Amino acid sequence: MDRMKTFGIYALIVILFYIFSNVMINVGLKASYDEIGLNIAQAVGIQIEINEAKATYVNGYVGGKVSNARNEDVKDTYLKIDLYTKRDVCVGTKYVKLDNIAPGKSQDFRMGFRFQDVDYANVSIVNEIGENTSEEEFKSENLDGAMLIAVVVLLCVFG
Repeated sequence: MDRMKTFGIYALIVILFYIFSNVMINVGLKASYDEIGLNIAQAVGIQIEINEAKATYVNGYVGGKVSNARNEDVKDTYLKIDLYTKRDVCVGTKYVKLDNIAPGKSQDFRMGFRFQDVDYANVSIVNEIGENTSEEEFKSENLDGAMLIAVVVLLCVFG
């Protein structure tokens, strides 16, 4: 019985350490993002609101809301985001498709990017996607499998 109690304590310690480390990793990642500058070119009847625009040295994200103030639906339209360095070099362009926004309605968006040294972004509305675009997806690394293996190894060594 004492062995099961000891095993339960070790399992509880590992679970608490896992939760604590995930919280601290998320806090550390959030703190490493800096605000980037924005230049928003408003289109007639379409309001662009950017709630967050942050970047690290190697990646970042832009999020906000697009509202339709026109009397007709907004369709076949894209939100174009050009990303620039401090020296005004365009390192990439990303597009967000605006899906049939009815009059008076809005659409939220969040677009991630993996471009280095982004300092500011130009945001505009366009009707078609340009030819030279990089449409890579924003992927976060999933470390759950690595954490599970680490827990098993620790239990084997110290158990």
